[in-house]
Amino acid sequence: MKVCGIISEYNPFHNGHLYHIKQTVSTLGDDTAIVCIMSGNYVQRGDLAIYEKYSRAKAAVQSGADLVLELPLSACLSSAEGFAFGSVYLLEKLGCVTHLSFGSEHGDISDILKACSVLDDENFKNELKRGLKSGISYACAIQKAVSITNSDISKLLSSPNNTLGISYCMALKRLSSSIKPITITRKGAGHDTQSTLHNMPSASFLRDITAKSSYSECKAFMPKPSFDEFESEIKKNKAPVLIENINSALLSHLRRFSKDELNLYCGGSDGLNNRLFDAIQTQKSFKSICDYAQTRRYPLARIRRSLLRAWLDLPVDLKVTADYARVLAIGKNGRNILKQMKNTCSVPVITKPSAENILCDEALKTLKRDNLADDLYYLAMSNTDMHISGNNIRKSPFVL
Repeated sequence: MKVCGIISEYNPFHNGHLYHIKQTVSTLGDDTAIVCIMSGNYVQRGDLAIYEKYSRAKAAVQSGADLVLELPLSACLSSAEGFAFGSVYLLEKLGCVTHLSFGSEHGDISDILKACSVLDDENFKNELKRGLKSGISYACAIQKAVSITNSDISKLLSSPNNTLGISYCMALKRLSSSIKPITITRKGAGHDTQSTLHNMPSASFLRDITAKSSYSECKAFMPKPSFDEFESEIKKNKAPVLIENINSALLSHLRRFSKDELNLYCGGSDGLNNRLFDAIQTQKSFKSICDYAQTRRYPLARIRRSLLRAWLDLPVDLKVTADYARVLAIGKNGRNILKQMKNTCSVPVITKPSAENILCDEALKTLKRDNLADDLYYLAMSNTDMHISGNNIRKSPFVL
């Protein structure tokens, strides 16, 4: 049996995600099992997931995934490189994953692997340093450095999923992993667009229409099990989970930080901490803080992640690698994969709260921090019954 990893957020799980799983199995063979590394309650764009992780994982296994594991929180709120490395590191630690599948606009794995070589070249690294010193954003500095050192690769980096796929392959190379990458050509709407091309809109489109109280429009763009789970959470007032619901909680904490303390969560020496400090003191909401702070030099996603990292006490230099693997949902072949992992996985596997007793002191510290972050996430739910502490540790993985 082949075991293929897919790195995901499923926020929410839609037709494009279903297409990716089906095409991966079609490419690798019917004996392929799908293991998803999924962001938990916080996502890489610097936001709260629109509904909680166990329900999103349930929707995934009901739609074709075999096992869903949680990506470490520090990786969820990291740059694209940190997100990619933390995800690939966990797949590698499972010890049984043979392939990694990701969607890309380009669809040619050989070109993506060539791009990895370009980004690992000393000439590129030197140009990147020059770009960063000039004050442009990291993404712009990469694009500029590539256009100078290898213009053929520059086009690849203009598309977000190509770029993320390159980051996955770079992480595999860094880990000297035997996992083989494959890529599936994306169909449907592009990242963060409002198109409904091929009946496959972006997840951001579905989040937007849900936030406008018209979630029923999502039905045409989501597999039935996924929509049913999403609708169930909405009817229980557990979704949509919106960051504006915790504006006061965020502001009351963020205003405690000095400029120097904020820098622990921003990183670098480009002055973002100063701009965030001014925004936090003068603005009235998370959104207005972000609007105030955003510039060409300070991209919105970085600002949002920095603010959430400060709120959750996640220093920017915190490791993105996993101390444990938390199981969120188990699908058709999930039990077989877990049996394999008993012999191959090199980090503890958590399937229920009692399993936490097997953790070392360092991993237990990580777990407590992650559980607190989940407690804070639940405060953004309209259902006030979820505002008590410990909801996360009372949950068990969904088993198909």
